[in-house]
This record gives sequence, structure tokens and C-alpha cells, in this order.
Amino acid sequence: MVYLGVDLHRKRSVVTALAEDGTVILSRRIASRPEDFRRVFGELEARSLSVTFEATYGWSWFADLLADAGIEAHMAHPLATKAIAAGPVKNDSVDARTLAHLLRSNLLPEAWIAPPLVRERRRLARTRTSLVRIRSRLQCQVHAILADHCVQPPVDSIFGAGGRRFLASVELPTVDRGRVDAALRLMNASTAEVISVDKELRAAFTGDERIPRLTAIPGIGFLSARVGIKALQVATARARAPFA
Repeated sequence: MVYLGVDLHRKRSVVTALAEDGTVILSRRIASRPEDFRRVFGELEARSLSVTFEATYGWSWFADLLADAGIEAHMAHPLATKAIAAGPVKNDSVDARTLAHLLRSNLLPEAWIAPPLVRERRRLARTRTSLVRIRSRLQCQVHAILADHCVQPPVDSIFGAGGRRFLASVELPTVDRGRVDAALRLMNASTAEVISVDKELRAAFTGDERIPRLTAIPGIGFLSARVGIKALQVATARARAPFA
């Protein structure tokens, strides 16, 4: 068995291969491109490979590359990999070698490598969350503009039908009028995107028997059920990898 530690970065990465006795077989800095990694794997193809990398920005493509190549993959939890974080010498080569050593000695704190389908659903959920946060910030801006001019809305919600009519008619200085109108346009656009993502999420979970079971519980809707399923997946993964 050859243990390959990869210090993965966006542009250039370091790979270090250790034999079972800990001898360094290969240590190289390469471009972070699939073809360059395949070339390294090809040099070691006569041996069975086990590869580890940290959960870092943009790791999905590398996990998919290893899966397509049929290579055993392990993802290290960055916060739990104290041997790297607390090391007296900190550079990419040392990090890659440390990862390989932790894997070889069965001391690697592993995180769950979620399958592609789960990752796609997570991206949809995160996109929706981001859009809702953007809309909330815009709403706060409108409230702040009204407060600056001591405007008291006559309705509880200024973003419902009645509130929109009020916002359209309220007199404000030219600059602030433009800011409110711009915020409303952006809110309309973000709401349309939220609706679109909601449709994608519902389509993604169509046929998932866990959804109706969860939504049958009073107070739990579709979105809460989706979050519950994600929590269940993480909990199940942690049973296999404690740092998932």
C-alpha cells in the first residue's frame, strides 16, 4: 500500500507518497489540474493507493477525480488535524507528508466525503439561504431609510401588498427614493430566485419517503424536513467518521 498525502490548493498542490514503512517515495509540487494528478497516480499505479486530503475550499472535484479513478479516498477534518495546525514547521510539503503519515498510522481525523447527489442538494440549500439573507439585508436597508426620515409605516409589513403601495407613495428625498426603489427591485429579483430554488429543492426530494414522515409532525414544513434529513445524514456519517 502507498499512502499519498495531498496539500490541495486552488492553483498548485503538493503530493507526497509514503511506503508502508514510512519511506518517502515521491514528493512533488504540481498544478492543481486533473491531468497532473492522473500523471502522478499513473506513476504509482503498480501499487494500491490510499489518498488523503484536507476538507478545503473547492475540494469536490478532487474527491470526484479519486472516485472516478477507483482510488481509496480519505478527507481529513482541518480543525481536528492538530498535527498540522500545531506543527513547528509549516509549509505545503510538510503538510502533505504529515497527512500521508497520519493516514499510514491510522491516526487521521476523517470527515465525511458526501456523495455528489448530497453535495448538489447542499448547494441548492446554501443558495437559498444566501438569497434569503440578501433579501433580509435589503429589507433592513429600507427600514433604516424610513427611520432616518421618521416615517412610520401604517401597516405591520411594508413588504406585503399594502406595504408596497405605501412605499411607492411615500415622499422621500431624491437619493433615498432611488435607494428604496433599487432595494425593492433587488428584493423582487431575489424572491424570484428563491422561488426557483424552492422548485429545484422540491424536485430533488421528490420520492424521498422521509419528507412526508417529517412533515406529518406539527410545526415541520418542507424546508424544516430537508434540514432534518441533512442532520440525519451528518449524524449517520459521524458514526462512521467522527469528524464528519
